[in-house]
Amino acid sequence: MSHQLEVEALFDEWAVEDGAVDMAREHWARVEPVLSTIAVSDGRYLEIGPGNGYALEYMARSKFSSGHVCAVELSREMASISARRVQDLDNVVIDIGSFQAWQAPDGMKFELIFSMEVFYYFQDISAAIQKAADLLTPAGELIVMVDYYEESEASRDWSQELGVTLTRWPQGRYLEAFKAAGLHQVTQQIQYGGVQEHGLTLCTRGKKGQPEQVGV
Repeated sequence: MSHQLEVEALFDEWAVEDGAVDMAREHWARVEPVLSTIAVSDGRYLEIGPGNGYALEYMARSKFSSGHVCAVELSREMASISARRVQDLDNVVIDIGSFQAWQAPDGMKFELIFSMEVFYYFQDISAAIQKAADLLTPAGELIVMVDYYEESEASRDWSQELGVTLTRWPQGRYLEAFKAAGLHQVTQQIQYGGVQEHGLTLCTRGKKGQPEQVGV
């Protein structure tokens, strides 16, 4: 079985088991403080791997309620759950498939691209960051959040426990990859919260555009 099929099967399993409800609850405790600071926009938002749609729904109903919301989800089961959460909205499109192979419709660019707990499943994280950066508008922002990184002791054995190959980067490599992708004002912070998971989430964010436009 290919790596992509292994990851897809894993997320399908989580979706079927309990709708990934517990996972989403734990993640939201760390995601909400980040997304709540985003300004309301009538632009375009892309979420890479929305899972059961907890963050996607929040952004579609609040920050981008007057804009356009897209999502790319590898797991068909997860995508189905996400779609049910936003079925009453007409500003959301959820595509099923791999982000690496995904093509934005009509050359669309995005004001904000967000991902939680996805990028370490990519075998080539640098390529995924570069692709996301290329999909940003001239002043767009990329936010990537991960629990699985070198400095996180709590997640050290995840690859073995899940039976799936994961890419374990140190914090600094995310910073380097963001800058190499042409992003500026690159920052990192550690988010914590939730009651069942004891790890800390690494949040890396950066903006498109020239340094004089967005700051260094």
